[in-house]
Amino acid sequence: PSAAPDAAMSTARGDRRAKLDESRSLLYKIPLNELFELPGRPHVVFQMRSYYNPTAPEDAVAAARNDVPFLFKAFETGQIGPKRMAKMHGGKARVATIHEYLDWTVTAQGANEDDELDFGGFRVLVIMPRYLPQYAPPDYLGLEEGKRSEVGAQLGAPLAPLPLLQTHSKPVCAATIRSGPGYLEIPFVATHEGKRGRGYCRCIVEAIEALCRVLNVRKLMLCSTDDVAVKNTWQHLGFSFTQDEQMEEWDIPHSDLVYLQNTVQMHKDLLENAPRPPWKPLVVKHGGLRIRMYARIGEGRPLLLQRDPPSKRGRVPHKPGVSHGAGQMLPAHSTATSFGTANGPMASEASGGLSASKCVSPMTMQWGDEPSSSLQVGPSGALADLEAEGRRALTVKDDPMVE
Repeated sequence: PSAAPDAAMSTARGDRRAKLDESRSLLYKIPLNELFELPGRPHVVFQMRSYYNPTAPEDAVAAARNDVPFLFKAFETGQIGPKRMAKMHGGKARVATIHEYLDWTVTAQGANEDDELDFGGFRVLVIMPRYLPQYAPPDYLGLEEGKRSEVGAQLGAPLAPLPLLQTHSKPVCAATIRSGPGYLEIPFVATHEGKRGRGYCRCIVEAIEALCRVLNVRKLMLCSTDDVAVKNTWQHLGFSFTQDEQMEEWDIPHSDLVYLQNTVQMHKDLLENAPRPPWKPLVVKHGGLRIRMYARIGEGRPLLLQRDPPSKRGRVPHKPGVSHGAGQMLPAHSTATSFGTANGPMASEASGGLSASKCVSPMTMQWGDEPSSSLQVGPSGALADLEAEGRRALTVKDDPMVE
């Protein structure tokens, strides 16, 4: 496929290509296949993958389609495939299909000529459910504190994971990303069709922003489907529509990006040299299991809003941050951590609210490494916020529901 001619690049196309190649190597600093922890999201881990295989591109495509089939299905459903397109054109020159664009992007196939579309430098970022052992034997090594690489110490959570990061599931969300001169390109993002509406897309955006902090990249360039619901989702996550004048001002021609028909270009600006969020470590002990989580501390005490009694409001579904037992509502903490015991000694939800419910045995919670800041929560305990010594602590109330 040939790229559309661009007046700004016509006189120095070779220099432009060299600049792009140099900027795209920036993403190679992130180690491949290493699990990273996302602060405030104890239910997931994220990982960088590469399906680049110039000697056997067909095998690379097959591997990618086996690992993240939902990424291809989300864009290929209802679209004409390459075989049918070639048959319709009788073997003559034709436009590329979305199937081919996905294959070239995921496998990072570079250009051989200056007038070809270049898909080199792409990586696949995935979100996977984190595995936490429920009834592990005392000598189980999976309960130990994990180790991190040099880049891993800068990326993800402030401290080493506790216990070590594990996953035994396939990805539930994936995004193709590529670094450019001052920006990170995101042409394809998709969530597994059975896992949508649970916050995994927000998790992958947070993981991408964590990468940008490490790489000192301050802009995200997103290719969004021209659909109202999809565009509203990206706007909710902080993205804005990009005008052609802005693209010229930033010196980002469309030929530098994977630009598709029926799509809208969006962007998100990140703060320069943005520090890590002020996460406070929280160690939860339950039997032989210890898990380190993170919560945002010192952002003010949430207000308690009065609610109507159940007889007047009827039965309502449970939502993060809502206590049905106490008759009051606490605003949900979208950046806080979540834990519970609904599916075992330590289960978690994707909502991100700080909660623990129906503890079957006492559970110890400790802020950071301070022994004096720990407490025990029994089967009928509940948590509430308390501002003490300039920070938020935890107290226990008599209520069967812990919020």
